[in-house]
Amino acid sequence: MSETELKQISSKVDAIQKELHEFKELFEEAQFELNDETKAQIKESRNRAHSEFKSQKEMEKKFL
Repeated sequence: MSETELKQISSKVDAIQKELHEFKELFEEAQFELNDETKAQIKESRNRAHSEFKSQKEMEKKFL
């Protein structure tokens, strides 16, 4: 390989490393703790009877 090709490859590898670092930062930032209100809503929804939920067919009628 010529020196020019190696420099291009090196440049592309550096760009990929930079993008991976940015993705890593985004994923780390996305791991937030749920607030108390959200936790309460989840707990409440888990305590609901399944009969209260709408069926797939009911949802399709409403939105399709």
